[in-house]
Amino acid sequence: MGVLKDKKSGKWYYRVKHNGKDYEKWFGKGPAAKFEAESAMAELQHDIHIGKLSGQGWECFDKMRRAKNVEVKTFGEAAKEYLDGRLNYKTSSVRAYRSILKAHLLPKFEKRALNSITETDLRKFLVELTEEKGLAASRANTILQPMREMLAQACREGVIPRDPGSAVKRLKVAKTKVQPFSEEDLALALANIDEHYRPFFIVQAFTGARPNELLALRWSDIDWVNHQISISKGRVRGYEGLPKTSSGERLVPMTKPVDDALKQLKDQGVAALDGFVFVNTKGRPIDNHLGDVWDRALKRARLAHRPSYQLRHTFITQCILKGFPLPYIAKIVGHSTIDTLIRHYTRWIDKATQEQEDKLKKSFTLLDGGTSITGGIKVGNTRSRSRKRPNNQLLQENLEIRGFEPLTSRVRSVRSTN
Repeated sequence: MGVLKDKKSGKWYYRVKHNGKDYEKWFGKGPAAKFEAESAMAELQHDIHIGKLSGQGWECFDKMRRAKNVEVKTFGEAAKEYLDGRLNYKTSSVRAYRSILKAHLLPKFEKRALNSITETDLRKFLVELTEEKGLAASRANTILQPMREMLAQACREGVIPRDPGSAVKRLKVAKTKVQPFSEEDLALALANIDEHYRPFFIVQAFTGARPNELLALRWSDIDWVNHQISISKGRVRGYEGLPKTSSGERLVPMTKPVDDALKQLKDQGVAALDGFVFVNTKGRPIDNHLGDVWDRALKRARLAHRPSYQLRHTFITQCILKGFPLPYIAKIVGHSTIDTLIRHYTRWIDKATQEQEDKLKKSFTLLDGGTSITGGIKVGNTRSRSRKRPNNQLLQENLEIRGFEPLTSRVRSVRSTN
């Protein structure tokens, strides 16, 4: 550790060793550069003395490098290791990571050394994604997530002295917009869906299942005896995996519309590949063209456009309005707790509980002629009153107790003796 001068370039720099690794910060030439290096070195020694991380803030240095015998990973190398470490993840997740890296992160950071990526770089990248490319805040957060994980891992391994991603907040995401259908509009929309695909949307509307869960559904998952559907997987872009959450594995009761729709679908006689319930007209598992089917139905019904995912919201809100307990609703739609219901469906919960609130208010009225919380004990319409005696009477009684006689009685006794 010390301030040194490079013989070839004439530039001043200081060298620091921390946790067995060498770091350098370079300055310019001349006396002013030497003074700057000495001042920076003194400040750094103070930071180390009070126990601060010696590498804190070094990403802002004009030039910072490890000693030549210490190799720094590039982002591209770290990205390869990141993917290799996630090969046991769901196939759809690995594909999503690979797509994000290829389309967004590698073109921007592939050749950059990990220790050169700063908080400012990450913030500018988020601005580029949202303002220049027009992506939603939620999508921008998802794209940056692999970068965050790689930088955090590199920091834990000591490859970089500080994690710049820890200081960059996630973009604020707008609350999920819940636009459920009324029962009348729901019936109208379902009636206008192409006949072959109508059962899919009916099952979605009356089970609250996620679309990817229904795309993975097989006839072996249908329990006709107990009228239940077993959901244990999801299908995204042709790849199957576990449900979105651990609570996603569940049994969903079959209501009459669901039962009728599935029986009608089974009677169509379309040879389904690998036992899938919902297939296209050629018997192959449905991929991603259901959006077009849904859009056509809404146009025919002359209803304002909204995503078909609102069918799930419609099922949940209808269950709330019909008075089903929140824990039960959360269980059949695959939520781990009721927190999500409370967060997204407060308006319908308030509406559904109004009747119970009115009942609660009427259950705790005061008893007529009985105990009053604020007024004590009431007996009819009378109240106990204390009779107030005049002050002169109180004084007289006090004197008599002390042995004094009333003045009038003394005067009478004197007159009588005369």
